Amino acid sequence: MKLGNFINNKLLPFFVALSGAKKGSWRAEKTFIFLQSLVMIPVKRIRGSRRNSRFVEKQYDELSGLYIRDNYYEGRLRYSVVDGDVKEISSIENAGMIRQEIKEILEQYKFKSILEVGVGELTSMENIYKNFGPDIDCYGIDLSLNRLHHGLAEYSKRHKIVPTVAKANAIKLPFPDNSFDLVYTRHTLEQMPLIYQQALDEIIRVSKKQIILFEPSFELGSLAQKVKMLNTDYVKGIPSYINANDTVQLDEMYLMKNSANPLNHTACYKLQLKNPCIREHSPVQFVCPQSKSPLLKKDGYYFSEGSSSAYPIIERIPVLDYDYSVGISEPNP
Repeated sequence: MKLGNFINNKLLPFFVALSGAKKGSWRAEKTFIFLQSLVMIPVKRIRGSRRNSRFVEKQYDELSGLYIRDNYYEGRLRYSVVDGDVKEISSIENAGMIRQEIKEILEQYKFKSILEVGVGELTSMENIYKNFGPDIDCYGIDLSLNRLHHGLAEYSKRHKIVPTVAKANAIKLPFPDNSFDLVYTRHTLEQMPLIYQQALDEIIRVSKKQIILFEPSFELGSLAQKVKMLNTDYVKGIPSYINANDTVQLDEMYLMKNSANPLNHTACYKLQLKNPCIREHSPVQFVCPQSKSPLLKKDGYYFSEGSSSAYPIIERIPVLDYDYSVGISEPNP
């Protein structure tokens, strides 16, 4: 038996049983994850394992369709945060409660355009359009092209109008400055322990006024959550970075009443720009993520004269990720 299997299948269950936790209970599950994290943290640190964009993109490409299934079709029982308590509940029912809480938060804002950074399979965006559309301009970007592909297919079953989406990296958003009335994330920055500051800078750049982050909070989390987040290499330091930023202020930060994972408990961060942009609403156009220059749509791709780059369009989805661009220049007439 390999060492990892021995630890997970023999050693850790033995110590969980010693703790007196009933098999199958939330206490048993939490104790197992806590002990497992304590074992793995030094192992990963010695190996130098860190969460980066390539790892996250590959991981979510392989998981594509999972969120649609868990949110809409095949509810699975899981321990979740339900009205502030930990309960075993169907993933479909829990997802509905999370969407309702997000709706109640967004009702406090006025917006005609909205961007989700890390839109995934569009499950959150679909709920926003259902509750605030059809006059809201909805935009989304995600690192995973495959998740966007699955998400658009499902979204199209439910609505005639689909949001404007692109595969892009959050640290190089393909939009002009001050483009959106409201920008939000949902468990997106958690995946960026090394670059979340760059992503936040970009989110602030493209926002006109309001930003909401639905992200797990290391600072507000329990000891067990802190240990698990250290093991999974999730982000920490969001509040301190915001408070040190001269362009934005943190109005409120609190743990949400409903969350999918009690050891990855979502917090709501409400931000606003200190100098908001007052500008009439107009459709937002894509720009080159590298040069921020306008893009010209051609046959099957977008062209940026500013960076001499071509960005392919795959399954109606622009791939506006500079790492996937192709160098190209216009020939002389």
